Amino acid sequence: MRRLVTLVAVAAALFVLFLLPYASAGTAIPGTNVQVVELGPTSKTLSFGSATNFSWAVYNGGPATYSMNVTANVSDPTFRMELYPSSFAIARDELREVYLNVSAPTDGESRTAAIRITFQTLTPVSSSLERNATLTARVTPASVGVLTAFVAIGAIIAIGFTATLIFERTRIPDLLILIFLGLLLGPIALTYLGISFVPPGVLEVATPYFTAIALMIILFDGGLHLRLGQVVSKLSIVGLHTGVAFLLTIFAIALVAWIVLGYDWIVGLLLGAILGGTSGAVVIGIVRSLRVSEETKIILTLESVLTDVLCVVTVLALIELLRGGPGASATIVFTKLGQAFLIALLFGLAAGVGWIALLRGLERKPFSYMLTIAVLFVLYAITELSGGSGAMSAFVFGLVLGNHGDFEKRLKIRTRFVIDERIKQFHAELSFVIRTFFFVFLGVAFTLQVAGGWRVSTDLPVLSVFNGTFALFLIGVVLIFVAIVGVRILTARITAALRRKPPAERRVLWSLMGRGLAAAVLASLPFTIPAFTSPGTAGDEYYHALMVPYQTQFLNIAFFIILLTVVVTTVGVVSSERALGKVAVPRVAADMNREALTILREMNLDNLLISEEPPKPRR
Repeated sequence: MRRLVTLVAVAAALFVLFLLPYASAGTAIPGTNVQVVELGPTSKTLSFGSATNFSWAVYNGGPATYSMNVTANVSDPTFRMELYPSSFAIARDELREVYLNVSAPTDGESRTAAIRITFQTLTPVSSSLERNATLTARVTPASVGVLTAFVAIGAIIAIGFTATLIFERTRIPDLLILIFLGLLLGPIALTYLGISFVPPGVLEVATPYFTAIALMIILFDGGLHLRLGQVVSKLSIVGLHTGVAFLLTIFAIALVAWIVLGYDWIVGLLLGAILGGTSGAVVIGIVRSLRVSEETKIILTLESVLTDVLCVVTVLALIELLRGGPGASATIVFTKLGQAFLIALLFGLAAGVGWIALLRGLERKPFSYMLTIAVLFVLYAITELSGGSGAMSAFVFGLVLGNHGDFEKRLKIRTRFVIDERIKQFHAELSFVIRTFFFVFLGVAFTLQVAGGWRVSTDLPVLSVFNGTFALFLIGVVLIFVAIVGVRILTARITAALRRKPPAERRVLWSLMGRGLAAAVLASLPFTIPAFTSPGTAGDEYYHALMVPYQTQFLNIAFFIILLTVVVTTVGVVSSERALGKVAVPRVAADMNREALTILREMNLDNLLISEEPPKPRR
C-alpha cells in the first residue's frame, strides 16, 4: 500500500507541476499595494462570429482605499470589446474582478488582434500597469462527414475491443485508454488540428440522454449478474462501507472547499455530493474481471450503484435547500433521499416480478430480450417522473430478473423464464458497446476552462498569498483529491478489519475510486436549471446570486477529479492484480463449482421429467 500511496502522491505532484504554468502570479501596480492577477490564458483562438472573455483579479493588500480606472485598446477595430467594470474603488483586502468580452468579426481571413489593458490608480497614488492579450479569429473548425463518422465509430468499437484484450493480459483497465481516445477526438483535435468530430451544441444536447442510457444499461447489467442471496448476506457490510465512504467524502470535500477555497459551507456540501461517490460505469466493468473474493466484488459493485443514486438525489436535495434561502430546513435532504430509494425499490421490484410472470406467455416468441429492454426504458422514465431514481430502479429490475428462480420459489410463480446463453451474450455485447462509447464520450466532453474569474480566497497564512489566482484553485483541487484518497484508505481499513481481508484486497477496496460522466453532468446541473438560468422567485434570485461565482470552478474541479481518480483506479488495479497473482490459489475447481451452482439455480426442476425403465432381460 505504501508504494501505491507514493505513486498517488507523485501523480498529484506531477499534476500540479503540469498545470502551474497556467497559474499566473500577481503583479503590483508600481508604488501601490494593488496587485493585478491574470485569470487564465491571455492568448486565445476562436471562430469568426463568436466571442470570448479575458479576466483579471485586482487585489488590494494595503491599508488605503484606491480609486481605479481600467481601459482597453485593440489593434484591429473589427474586434468589438466590452469592459466591466471600467472604474471602481477597492478597499483593503478586497478582491475585484475585471472582465473583457471580445467579439470576433463575422467573416474574412484569419487575423490576430493585440489588446492592451491599462490598470490605473487615481487616488491616493497615481500609477498604472499595462497588461497584454492576443486574440486570433479563424474560420469555423472543419466538421467530419457522415462516412468519416462511420469510420470513426467502427474504429472506436475496434479500439474498445483491443483495450479489453489489453486489460485481460496486463490488467490495465480499458477505461483509461478509451478516455484518452476521447480526449484525442475532442479537445485535442479541436485545439491543434482544427477538426470538430462532435459539435459543441450536439455535445450539450446529447450529454444528459447518453448519460441516462449508459447508467441504465450498465446498472441493469450489474444487477443481472449479482446473486440475491449473496447481496442480502452482505447488506450490513455494504451499508457500513458505502455510508462511511460517502458521508466522510462529502464532508472532507466541503471542509477543503470552505477552508482553502473560501466556499460557502452549503456550496461546499453540494460540491462534495457531486464528487462523493464512485461511478457504477467505471467500477462494475472492472470488478467483474478482478481476481478478488466475491464479497469484495459485491461490496464495490453495490457501493458504486448506491452512490450513483445517492449523488444524484443529494445534489437535487441540496439545490432545493439552497433555493429555499438561508432559513430553509435541512430535512428536505433526508426526505428526498428516502423518497428516491423507496420509489425506485418498489417500482423495480414490481416491474421485475410482473415481467417474469408476463414472459410465460412470450415463451418461444422472438425479440423477448428487446421487449425487456423496452420495459427497462419505460421503467426508468416512470420512476424518474414519480420522484424516484431511475438508475436504482434499473439495477433492482436487473437483480430480480437475474435471480428469477428465487422469486419464483418464494412467490410460487410457475414460469419458464430462462436467461439463456444467447441472451447473456447479446446483453454482454450491448453493454460493451455502451460502455465503450461512454468512456470515449467522457473524454470528448472534457473541457479545461482556465479563463474567467477565480473567486477563491483563504485565511491560511501561506496560501493567502495566492488569493484570487488559479494557483490557489489548483491547490484546492489537489487537496480535494487527497481528501478523497484519505477517506478511501480509512474506509478500506475499517472494512478489511471487519472482514479480515488481505492487503491486496484492501488495496482494491480503496483504489477503485473512479468518478465518471455522472459527476461531470452533476457539476453542470446546478447551472442549467431554471432557477439559475431564469430566476423567477426571491429564492431563485438568492440561488442565482450565490452560485454565479462557482460555475467555471465546478466544471474544472469535476474534470480534474475524474481524471485523477481514474488514473488512481488504473494504478491500483494493476498493482493489486500483480499482488493477488503472486498469492492466488488454484481457482479452476472453485470456478467449476460456481458454474455448476449457477446452472442448478437457473434450472426449473418442476419441469424436469425423470423416467425409469426396468432393465431388459438378457437373452
